[in-house]
Amino acid sequence: MNKFFTMILILIISFFGFYSEVDAAEILQVTSSSVLLIGDHNRTYTVKLACTEINPDLEEESVNWLKKQLPRHTKVNLKPKGSVDGILVAKVIPFDSNIDIAEKYINEGLATSQC
Repeated sequence: MNKFFTMILILIISFFGFYSEVDAAEILQVTSSSVLLIGDHNRTYTVKLACTEINPDLEEESVNWLKKQLPRHTKVNLKPKGSVDGILVAKVIPFDSNIDIAEKYINEGLATSQC
């Protein structure tokens, strides 16, 4: 009888564990051409795009392009590459494209590769 209740309890916990939502990281703000504010409903992170160097002459155009590519609340995956002065340096990959945003930036001619 005790074994039966244990099995029922395990099934109930498993059911709720498999169907609970996981909150992904999402874009909160594009602060510059290479720095984003990202949150996961628990914390916020300042993230610098990895492997890119933005041409200073194209700063305004780059910010506008990045805001179009990563509007507020866009779900993203982060692949950390390190940190600089307390800022996370990471590859930022939108869920809907699975391509690192830095690659798109470089392909648009707004940035150069640093990796």
